[in-house]
Amino acid sequence: MAPKVSKLDIWLQLYLDQGSDTFLNAAESARAAGYNCKDDNFKRQGYLNKRRRESQIIKWMDEVGLSECRLKMKLAEMLDAKEIKVFQYEGKIVKSERFNALGIQMKALDMALKVKGLYAAEKRDHTVKEIKPPTLTIVTSSNNE
Repeated sequence: MAPKVSKLDIWLQLYLDQGSDTFLNAAESARAAGYNCKDDNFKRQGYLNKRRRESQIIKWMDEVGLSECRLKMKLAEMLDAKEIKVFQYEGKIVKSERFNALGIQMKALDMALKVKGLYAAEKRDHTVKEIKPPTLTIVTSSNNE
């Protein structure tokens, strides 16, 4: 008798399937694995599954060349990204120059700051405001006719 495959194992297989729409998408992997959730709970289920299989995901990342060291090196390279701007006049290239790719550099810097934990936590208002019940006003008329 073949061993029963758990939904969690199916989720992991879908999550790491490079040719699929579920690749590295925890919520979509949970949906495809057959979890019975409401739409907003697929994200939660995916997050929980990711936490449960974190060691296997890290091992897979190392095997495909995405080790922590390699990722840090790539991030450092992106902080110095360049791009070539081409200037043309009447369809002919007049000049081309290398510039800092500021968009890429900003995204890399943003990611580096998040990884290092240097961003302050977002403030969210979780207080529940007291809800007052509606008041009912009864108007009576005193017509003496």
